[in-house]
Amino acid sequence: MTPGAVRANALRWADDAFPGWVEVSLVDSIGRDHRIVEKVPVLTTQGIRAANTFPMELWLDVQVDRLDAGTATVTLQHGVETVDGAQRITVTSADVRMTRESKGPAHQGRCGY
Repeated sequence: MTPGAVRANALRWADDAFPGWVEVSLVDSIGRDHRIVEKVPVLTTQGIRAANTFPMELWLDVQVDRLDAGTATVTLQHGVETVDGAQRITVTSADVRMTRESKGPAHQGRCGY
């Protein structure tokens, strides 16, 4: 497995409960929309607030499990999972960036490498 990041979109501010929650869309290789509702600091150090204009692009930490022709199978990191409980998703390889190492939830790179 190789550390990486996958492109996603923060769709809306989901909840004001501390420290703030966002709803994120992650589209897989066959076009299925996977939704994630998570605390902002778990996903990014980007200054996302309720007043931001949505949608906005962000990059989520993943482990790249497998690369195939045009696709990559990734596992979401830091306990992040979709609302359906999925942590492993196959996405288009164009939506994945390889990183040298995973630096945890505060990793600046997720704000757009």
